[in-house]
Amino acid sequence: MKNFLIAVGITLTICLIWNYIESYKQVSEVIDGDTFKIGGQSIRLIGINAPEIGEPCSLEAKEKLEEMIIGKEIRLEKDSGEKDEYGRLLRYVYVDNLFINAEMIRLGLARVEEIKPNVKYSDLFLETENKARKAGRCIWE
Repeated sequence: MKNFLIAVGITLTICLIWNYIESYKQVSEVIDGDTFKIGGQSIRLIGINAPEIGEPCSLEAKEKLEEMIIGKEIRLEKDSGEKDEYGRLLRYVYVDNLFINAEMIRLGLARVEEIKPNVKYSDLFLETENKARKAGRCIWE
């Protein structure tokens, strides 16, 4: 019985991890500094808001996101919410050990945008934004 319960626990843990960490994907297109596509599916970086096209630092944000994710295998992580009101998947994004959402904030190419229930890394994002602001990076110039 004990071995059965251990096996069930391991299986549940694997299922939970699988549900929140998706396999590696290839990006097909970057739309702007916080949105990209894999195939036909749009994906929005959780917890950040990059400048809209035409706003200061918007081109830099888009180009940096392209540089970091195009042609690379990315890992996607879910939070509590699956999609936004526009049907885009909401995800945290990693390339190797680089946390893309946080890096965009660190570089001053995006602001923190807390939208509940997706607030898993809010403290990290707010701390990173404060440092970018103090350093006067891009949107904080």
